Amino acid sequence: MKNLVVLTGLSGAGKSTALGLLEDMGFYCIDNLPVKIIDQILPIISINIESLALVIDSRSGDIDDIVSVIENMKAKYPVKVIFLNAKDEVLINRFAHTRRNHPLLKEETSLEKAILEERKLFIKILELSDIVVDTSNLNPHQLRERLVGILTSVKKKFRLRILSFGFKYGVPLDVDFIFDVRFFPNPFYVVGLRQKSGKDKEVKNFLYNTQGVKEFLDLIKKVVDFAIQRYENEGRTELSVGIGCTGGQHRSVFFAEELFKFYNENCKVILEHRDVK
Repeated sequence: MKNLVVLTGLSGAGKSTALGLLEDMGFYCIDNLPVKIIDQILPIISINIESLALVIDSRSGDIDDIVSVIENMKAKYPVKVIFLNAKDEVLINRFAHTRRNHPLLKEETSLEKAILEERKLFIKILELSDIVVDTSNLNPHQLRERLVGILTSVKKKFRLRILSFGFKYGVPLDVDFIFDVRFFPNPFYVVGLRQKSGKDKEVKNFLYNTQGVKEFLDLIKKVVDFAIQRYENEGRTELSVGIGCTGGQHRSVFFAEELFKFYNENCKVILEHRDVK
């Protein structure tokens, strides 16, 4: 196991948002696992999982057991412990907004007392933490950006999926962007090109010499570059782009192939031609 992150902290401080980010970054995430079995399952999990994130908080068990488990992990694995904290008034407002119950809230206990009790219990865990993030003034987007900066060293290489398709066979539902190239002349109606595809030299030459093709290809690259940068800022590691023409054989295939050549050196690119016969 190359990457192990323990995500902990006060209830309401943003662990759910952070957990979603870790999943987007390719971590196998386990939430609210009883701490007494962590030592037993980690050796098994570490064999097949490269990046693992464990959420450990007041739901997980006795505080002394939690401290012991974290200390054991630090002794055996390259673990990074991230503690999310926030001011009392902020936590109160968040619980009021979400209408969720604090895990330590009892009928005879107020929310303020439950937060104070958890804060006292977690002093030892706070001392064991490698990174403490105060989320009081962070919205979910800002929290994700902060955590991306913290976890940059374990961030996976960005993956770009490029899919060519024909609109006549249906629009793909599993892409983030769709670029329509049907406004360029269709090689299907050019003598000698009908049976070929956008991967063939003759079709490529035809489209290279078509006015506006190079300019539109550059525009697509600018949009994709911008999207990749923003996706990475959000902690996401994959972008899917669809290129569509009428039948998915000539124009869309050509554009997809050109994008593949352009991006293949800088990120992991998956190229699919859905409708080429």
